[in-house]
Amino acid sequence: MAEYMKTPCAHCPFRNDVKPYLHPERAATIVYAAQNPYNSFACHKTTVSDEEFGGDGDDMIATKDSKECAGFLTLRAQFGEDVPKGFKPAWEICYTDEYEMIQAYEKEWEK
Repeated sequence: MAEYMKTPCAHCPFRNDVKPYLHPERAATIVYAAQNPYNSFACHKTTVSDEEFGGDGDDMIATKDSKECAGFLTLRAQFGEDVPKGFKPAWEICYTDEYEMIQAYEKEWEK
């Protein structure tokens, strides 16, 4: 993935103003992935269903045209990790740390 999304999309799982929709374990996995400088996370709007590659349609796959998720990059910036040159984190609409995000998803799952 050579480029990144400029801002988190309307349904970005890293946004604090979007109703949490992931299983808490998945939220924790992607939050902790943001802490590793070698990981990436493609914006779901730029991925394709694995059905296109013979899968069952349960997973999304990044392609050469996928872009890095702006919410993921904002969380990385919150951790003090490097982000692409020119990227402006969306501090005001994304979770401030891993605990805030995980707790939001856990709270929603308990309902």
